[in-house]
Amino acid sequence: MKTVNRAVSTLPDPLRIEIDSLPIDLNPLTTCDYTSKYISSVMYEPLRNGYNSRINHQNNQDYTIQLHPNYLGNAYQLANTIQFHLKRENQSPHVTSFLSVKHAIPFVKKQLSFDEIGIRVKDDRELEVVLDEPFEGFLSILQSSFFIPSEQNGQPVANGPYQLTCQHETGLHFERNPRYQMTPADKNTIHSIDFVLNKNLSKSIDLYKTNHIDITCHTQFHHDNMEYQSYKDFKESSLPMLFTLKIKDDQLLTFIKSNLNKNKMAEKLRDIIIPTDSLLGIYQADHSYEEAKLVREESVRMTYADYYPNGEIIQEMISLLDNSGVKTDIHKVSSFYDYYHLDKSAFDIELHLFLPTYLHYTSYAKYFIHDLPDKESKIKVVESIKKRKKKELYATFENTKQYYPICFGKSLFLQNPCIEGFAVNYDGLLSVHDLKCRQ
Repeated sequence: MKTVNRAVSTLPDPLRIEIDSLPIDLNPLTTCDYTSKYISSVMYEPLRNGYNSRINHQNNQDYTIQLHPNYLGNAYQLANTIQFHLKRENQSPHVTSFLSVKHAIPFVKKQLSFDEIGIRVKDDRELEVVLDEPFEGFLSILQSSFFIPSEQNGQPVANGPYQLTCQHETGLHFERNPRYQMTPADKNTIHSIDFVLNKNLSKSIDLYKTNHIDITCHTQFHHDNMEYQSYKDFKESSLPMLFTLKIKDDQLLTFIKSNLNKNKMAEKLRDIIIPTDSLLGIYQADHSYEEAKLVREESVRMTYADYYPNGEIIQEMISLLDNSGVKTDIHKVSSFYDYYHLDKSAFDIELHLFLPTYLHYTSYAKYFIHDLPDKESKIKVVESIKKRKKKELYATFENTKQYYPICFGKSLFLQNPCIEGFAVNYDGLLSVHDLKCRQ
């Protein structure tokens, strides 16, 4: 298989990974933005059943975690993390993930002490967690990026393969963690990593060809570059990142559902996205597209964060509305941070990205259930989750009152072929515990 013609270079140490934005908060217990989660995954290692731990359960209700002897962090520190998330004063974004722990809700309300909930530290390497009732998604929660051993103040244990040594306006530098022994270093181990900021998407391939980076940004691979798909350097995998439209007008929502052909959009973008008709996962509904028209005098106001392929999705919306004689007014925001804090009340449509906090369809359901139109619908969803009626749930979430699913993203990037042990996991986070270079 052919490889990309690159300038002659030395061994990739440090390994240079392209990023499109800088992190906001590198603490995995509290961070919410994707770039921060992505970068912090080289610093902190969550539980991985069969690798650094053994996680057993009885009927999805009684869980036992046994830590590998070389895993950095102990069972007491894992209990600290659960306590941190459940303490109301910490305002953890992940508090709901642990409310299924037995007696967790009375603890949150300060009616019980932490010693009285379903958490038992048997010894330094073993933790037991008991839930109020069976929940199959809890195994995914236990292996999530926000369940990291921590001190009582919420400071996570630096238990990953690399340590942050320098952060500046153009990137971050990491060195191999000498205490990390899950995969001991050898003569081929890459000992340092640089995350290199590049805000200009059009320069990405040139930066790779000229050896300024070893791995291109995996969320910013332009569809015009899919010619590299046949090269050894090219890597591709699915991501759980969901692109949705938040539509605040019922007539607009009906029009878009009837007219937007997601499959044609994906084909136009050379399948860098995966169309979906459900907010819970990849799902194809049975429907036909209509030539419906929208009667509207005022412009449709849309806003989005200026990251690829957001602009391409918005352009499809512009064309769709233009074909119906409806004008559009577009507001583009340069960064996710600014977009997150933007007052969006004046807009008719927002392009909204959702990354689940843990890898299970219930993570999507917990978020979008709040936008269902009535209490009866919400109760029906909860009952369907308990009875594991997954197909019925996917159909229920073809849209909510405001949210309409468009597609899931993909991880697409070029990687120096001599690098081994680098992977973007399905959760969108990095695996670099056995990072090596072989020539």
